[in-house]
Parts: sequence; C-alpha cells; structure tokens
Amino acid sequence: MLVEINSIKTLKKKANVPEKKHPVKIQTPLDFIINALKGVLMGIADIVPGVSGGTIALVMGIYDQLIITITRVDTHLLKLVGKRQIANAATHLNLPFIISLVPGILTGILLMSAIASSLLEGDTSSQFTFAAFFGMIVASAYLVIEMIEAKTRRSKVIVLLCIALGLLGALAINQIQAGNNSAATTTPSRIYIFLCATIAICAMILPGISGSMILMILGVYHHLVKLPKKILDAGEQSSAMIELGIFICGALFGLMLFSRILKWLLTHYRHPLLATLTGVMLGALPVLFNAAFQRKTLQETDGVVQFGLVGSVILAALIMFMITRKATTLTGGKNTNQ
Repeated sequence: MLVEINSIKTLKKKANVPEKKHPVKIQTPLDFIINALKGVLMGIADIVPGVSGGTIALVMGIYDQLIITITRVDTHLLKLVGKRQIANAATHLNLPFIISLVPGILTGILLMSAIASSLLEGDTSSQFTFAAFFGMIVASAYLVIEMIEAKTRRSKVIVLLCIALGLLGALAINQIQAGNNSAATTTPSRIYIFLCATIAICAMILPGISGSMILMILGVYHHLVKLPKKILDAGEQSSAMIELGIFICGALFGLMLFSRILKWLLTHYRHPLLATLTGVMLGALPVLFNAAFQRKTLQETDGVVQFGLVGSVILAALIMFMITRKATTLTGGKNTNQ
C-alpha cells in the first residue's frame, strides 16, 4: 500500500524495541475469529493482480503488527527458542496473532485461487477478468507514481531511468515467457516455482505491489491458481500438493531473506525503487491488454463485450483508488512524501 512507505522508519524502530507492546492483541475467541477473517481477506487480495495483501492489512489496521512480527523473526527469537523459553518466544513473536492470521490467509488464497481458475477457463469470463486486472494495475502504477519525489534534474533523470529499467525488464521477461510458453507458463519446473515464490512474497513488504502481478509477469500465475482444483483431483493431487508445498517454502525463504533488505531499500533508496517498480507494473500491461481486448470470442456481440471490458477496467481502477483513500484516511496521512 502506498501510504505504507511513509511509516517504514517508524515501524522499523518499533520492531527493534523489545519492550514495545504489540499493537494487536488476540485475547478472546472472538478476537481470533476476527483476525482469521482479516487473513482471509488478505489471502483473497494476494490472488488478484494489482492488489496487495499489505494494502488490505493496512485498511484493517493490522499492518503495523504484521511488519513487527516479520522483523521479530530474528536472532533474539532463535536464542529464546534455543533456551527453551517458549512462552517468551511466543510473546516476542505475538504467536496468537500469527496462528490466527496465517490460516486465514491460506484459506483466502485457496478460495480465490479456485474462483480465479474458474474465471480464467471461459473465453468471455477470462477477458473480463484480465480487463479488471488491467484496471487495477493501471491504478496501482498511477498511485505509486504519486509517491515518487523528483525535485532536481538529476533525481528526475534517475527516476526516468529506473522506470525504463523496470519496464524493459518486465517486457523482456514477457517476451521470454511468450517464446517458451509451453515450458514456462504451462508446466513450470519445481525449482522455477520456488524461485517465483521467493520473488513474489516481496510484494507483502513492498508498497503498492501485487505478488500475483509478479507471478503473472514470471508466467506462472495461470498454473498456480489451478493448484486448488488439482488438489481435489485424485489423479493430480500428489503433484499439486508437492508444488504447493514448494511454493510455500519458497515464500517463507524469500520472506526471511529479503524482508530487511527491502525495508532498507525503502528507507534509503525509496524513490528509485518505486520508480523501478512502476516500470515493472507498466511492463505487465501489454500482456493483460492482449488477453482482454485482442481475442474475438462472441462475434455477434463483440461491441457489447468490448464496452463491458472497458467498464471492467474503469470499475476495477476505481475500486483500487477507493481502497487507497480508505487506507490513507485510517493512517491519518496523505499520499505524499514525508
């Protein structure tokens, strides 16, 4: 979420102070259920390209706790576990928050994956789905651009170069995926799935970036959203569960490996990083545009379909703006740099 950037330093300081109380406490069964439902919404958002689970976490008031929990997976936690001080370790990590949120996130991911898989199977439904994704990513790119500060000529040149770098990188990946469609997007190797998960999980920390959008650029989105259905298929169940496990391991690995690096980059090189990410988002648009607008499925009602697709783009973009403004209101800030 865009306004997340403005509080990165504050959140980092909070996370590094051991005596600081956790902002979210799970004390009753109702608290547990509510937090789990928030996790479900985050999981649903993580499957929609252009929407970040971090955005939903901020809107629902648990983003601070999420960042603190991630940063508290540290050497101090390992020392507590090594000394078998399990109660202290659980308090340090806010374990009730984790064990209520994570199952909810996984549930939301599985549910939305099944829905997305069904929508992408039909010609017309897939066109409208891609159109909505297109609108959300356009809105996300615009909102990220709003956060970039470039007052001097030098900073403007750097921002433009970073946008170009991100754009060219995304377009290059798209071309590679298009040239190796059968190998990369239909049946990706398990090593590639692990690597994609490692990269995509960074979207939970980076502001305004969708993990699903990254998976789409990397060419594995279609394959991964089909896993829930495959798990229910006896013939493909074993393979699908292995791939899902590999993806989860890759995500955990990426979270532990890159969380502090990404936070450091946001603190010290925020604007070049945001510019690069803007380019990446813009680079994803041609693929979505072609998927939504270039196919002729219902010849007799093609004009109606195209009109509906444009409406889907606009509606999805407006939803993204509404979510952003809501998050900005809740944090008491504006989408401006501090």
